Amino acid sequence: MNYENQKLIDMLAAEYVLGTLRGPARDRFARLMLNSTRAREATWVWEQHLNNLASSIESVPPDDHVWEKIINRIDPNVIPINKPKKTNRSLLQAWSLIASAACIVLALIIWQPQQELATGSQQIALFKNETEQPLWFIDVKDKTLSVKASNVLSPRSDKDYELWMILKGQEAPISLGLLPKSGNIELIKNSQFNADDISILAVSLEPLGGSPNGSPTEVLYTTNLVIL
Repeated sequence: MNYENQKLIDMLAAEYVLGTLRGPARDRFARLMLNSTRAREATWVWEQHLNNLASSIESVPPDDHVWEKIINRIDPNVIPINKPKKTNRSLLQAWSLIASAACIVLALIIWQPQQELATGSQQIALFKNETEQPLWFIDVKDKTLSVKASNVLSPRSDKDYELWMILKGQEAPISLGLLPKSGNIELIKNSQFNADDISILAVSLEPLGGSPNGSPTEVLYTTNLVIL
């Protein structure tokens, strides 16, 4: 595929932002954004287009039976939560909240089954493999990144996994540290870590000890930082 074709990049960026680009194609485009300023800029432009469009649309909360179906698709064992109240947010923003709720419910089911959800703003990230199984859950604290590895992860003893972030408008990925192969660790939060500035998070496969040259060796997974 010719990623130098601007028309193709724009089309893929539009589908990525809309959420219609799925599966391996979405993963390929997410990896492309790690190295392509053109792809990141196109994605940013489409995000602005949709945000401007969304600002003129009034949100419509789903009916009770629709909301119950949404919860059941997340997990049939989850106790239904209250239907969201009508707000002035856009329809697209409302569905974004639903997706965020699904993500945090999944994280709680997997890693925090007996803990209550913290109040206030929360930032999380969930890395999944090709079959949508969770691998690492990241909870952003004031000064650290709390990272926990899933039991699904089958780590390689001869390699390490490294966490990276790419900031909007910047070329080079920034290392955030090595990920655990089991259990959980606390990574010191990079001084440049700011949710509003982060374009994408990524995990790379590296030699033991981490990247030898300050850049990802082999990008395995990408994800977005979710703000709740």
